[in-house]
Amino acid sequence: MNSEAAKDFKEGARPGVLWAGLLAPPVAALLQQSVSYALVPGLCWSGREWLLHLVSLLALAVTVGAGLLSWRNFRRAGARWEDDGAGVLPRSRLMAAVGILISGHSALVVVAQWIAVFVYSTCER
Repeated sequence: MNSEAAKDFKEGARPGVLWAGLLAPPVAALLQQSVSYALVPGLCWSGREWLLHLVSLLALAVTVGAGLLSWRNFRRAGARWEDDGAGVLPRSRLMAAVGILISGHSALVVVAQWIAVFVYSTCER
């Protein structure tokens, strides 16, 4: 399985999946904040606050999904901390583990930004 997993992480779509697990969560959190700020002036007069909740829910879904993707990659790469030296599998395990941590942190950021939607009205400045 190790040689098959090493080949998967070296070639094909796996390197992109590793990067997606690293980059998607913070991008989702940043997009949540940007889109929410952009929507607020228009939502003040329309009264559709549910759109802000939808943006936050989608951002949370992306961060959790990327975390699960990183978890799957971590398990596929071996899910153990051996000192294998340099190579495809140790690098892939590290990238997947960092992706898990970044996903958790980004999910907390998304939830913290979502709390403001519950606390403040869209017309408050």
